[in-house]
Amino acid sequence: MDTIHIPVLLSETIEVLLEGGGKAYIDCTVGTGGHSLEILSKAPQDTILVGIDKDEKSLDVARNRLSSFGEKVKLLLGGYENLDKLVSPLNLPPVSGILFDLGMSSFQLDNVGRGFSFREEGPLDMRFDNTQKVTAKQVINSFSQERLFDLLAKLGEEKWSRRLSRVLSDRMKKNPFETTVELSDFIRRNIPRRAAHKTLARVFQAIRITVNDELENLKIGLFKAFKLLAIDGRIALISYHSLEDRIAKSFFTTLKKAEYLRVINPRCARPSKAERMKNRRSRSARLRVIKKIRNFEEEVENKGIKGLEGDKNWEEDDD
Repeated sequence: MDTIHIPVLLSETIEVLLEGGGKAYIDCTVGTGGHSLEILSKAPQDTILVGIDKDEKSLDVARNRLSSFGEKVKLLLGGYENLDKLVSPLNLPPVSGILFDLGMSSFQLDNVGRGFSFREEGPLDMRFDNTQKVTAKQVINSFSQERLFDLLAKLGEEKWSRRLSRVLSDRMKKNPFETTVELSDFIRRNIPRRAAHKTLARVFQAIRITVNDELENLKIGLFKAFKLLAIDGRIALISYHSLEDRIAKSFFTTLKKAEYLRVINPRCARPSKAERMKNRRSRSARLRVIKKIRNFEEEVENKGIKGLEGDKNWEEDDD
């Protein structure tokens, strides 16, 4: 039986989102519906919740879990990089809260047929949207040594990137990789044993991010979410590694300096010891929350995401 994803930082996230009041909320990564269920359970009766996800199977689970809320729930298949187009036909009231719970879910990780886990035998897939063409198999078997190094060094932040990109490239030319275990066993044989677990996690992370274009989509999604958000509305974002957290923090910092938003929790929230013990996958989570205080000026509206990319804070962590 597939695992139902345990929502991370649940009470902390829902409490701060609902503080802003309002009639409409968007869960940009609804998954199996954990956070959305809590929002609907605690929000006023006339609240509308829109849930978005690229994973059709996750949406099926969420649809079943949230069915008792009837027309209050609108579940949409798609990615938050297309947030504006997805919600436009709905004619929503002002949106007072938007949630991003990034990365993959336990539901996806524990489904061996999806190929997200390096522990279990499965196809090299790793797609959130199984209708897209690019898979992990294509990435690992078609990238040049230089592109593999760039992928592992930047997206995996892996210290063995140089060695691994060389041996992976040599092996791929002779005998392409077909399964997750085939790839993970090969990596284990080419690095020190003590480094194996963390290296495998980083390598699979880097491939997954590449397959799903996660970082670029996050930049676009954040911009579109902020545009859609009503004044005094809030964005809550849960990240699980430094790359996505850095993008979120830098985006919020840029807009804070331009006086478009106020940061609700400057130091960000993290799971308690009790939550980490109960749900080991929560241990790296960080929650950042902002409150919108001003709409974009016309210049930013016209330039869109490209205008923000010109700010040095967009890609730099200023801790």
